[in-house]
Amino acid sequence: MAKKKSHEEEIRRGAVALQQKGVAMDDVSPALVPRLKAEFRQGKEIDLAIIFALGKIVDPTAVEALAAIDKQTTDKEIKKEIKRSFFKLAQRGLAIPREESSEARSPTALFDRTPEIEAYMSSVDGAGGRLIWIAKPQPNHGLQVIQAMVNDREGLQRIVGAQIRRKELRKMAQEIEQQHGVAMILIPWEYADELVYEGFEKAKSHGRSGGLENFHEIRSVVSTARPKIQQHPIYSKLNSEVVREGAWRELSRRLLDEPEFRFWILDDDFAQSFLSQLQEAQTSRLVLNPMQKEERLASIVRDAVEALCAGEMGKLMQRRMEDMALYLFETGRAELAQLALAVALQIKEGAPGPLDVSFLTGLVQKSFAFHISQEKTKAEEETSLIVKP
Repeated sequence: MAKKKSHEEEIRRGAVALQQKGVAMDDVSPALVPRLKAEFRQGKEIDLAIIFALGKIVDPTAVEALAAIDKQTTDKEIKKEIKRSFFKLAQRGLAIPREESSEARSPTALFDRTPEIEAYMSSVDGAGGRLIWIAKPQPNHGLQVIQAMVNDREGLQRIVGAQIRRKELRKMAQEIEQQHGVAMILIPWEYADELVYEGFEKAKSHGRSGGLENFHEIRSVVSTARPKIQQHPIYSKLNSEVVREGAWRELSRRLLDEPEFRFWILDDDFAQSFLSQLQEAQTSRLVLNPMQKEERLASIVRDAVEALCAGEMGKLMQRRMEDMALYLFETGRAELAQLALAVALQIKEGAPGPLDVSFLTGLVQKSFAFHISQEKTKAEEETSLIVKP
């Protein structure tokens, strides 16, 4: 009884959240179906409320939407709610798709899959680095795995090919998570290949080829053609048209509290020009009252945020935030994934806009504090080396 009450409460909370987003939950017309589909994968409670609402819309489009959702999820509770909604619609005379055999439908665990080619990616580190694995099954010989480390500023840093068993790949992923707190998420292999190839091209443009001589030979396991540029996979999981609704600018600062963002520090070469301005503002002979001084410092931070969204740096930051949105989504943090994608979309526009994006402001402030602390420590160490008479 308590379990049923808890389930109903989840649906109620999800319905309230949808109403706050402007979804007319009392509407039972087919016109509501596209909006409900667009809100799917915004969190479990919302998903349950969507499925419950679709079960009240007596129209084939609701059946089609439920069938599409059923194919996208492996969550047992959500699948049970889909069955309930199917049953309600069948009682109202609608044709319901036949259930596939349990063998065809049984969900497989991560690293237990057997597609043609599969790929995995880590979170993005503070320097813009990602670990990428691309694995192709070899009949009776385990997996042919490409392991690559890609930095979005420096390009491909290393790449190796190896033949290993799936059990070993699973163990490697477990060790990375245990030792570093970083999960390896499943991503489309075509996107992984695009990242690796872009990294190789960038490394080559920087005149660096050491350790990359066998790139084409290693990559030939999955492809010999130049990869096609495609839409980032996060856009097939989250609705980009709704993520910037509400107070996302203010809420985005929550991202900095996540373990994967705690060590994000902007590069020294990006920060230096602004640090010199900060130092000048603090040591200026001009007589400024505290409020004027505070505004001058805030102005420098705003300029840095503007620079973070512009040009080549803007493109790098957009990709970093898109990758992190995907990572957060695949690790069960859908609301934070929406915030990360909202930041990415704002950066894509080339400017932070007239209002503060708290994540970007916080990142700049944290980076400035880190570099100032480093310079202070360095100066103290140099002073301590001076021999006093």
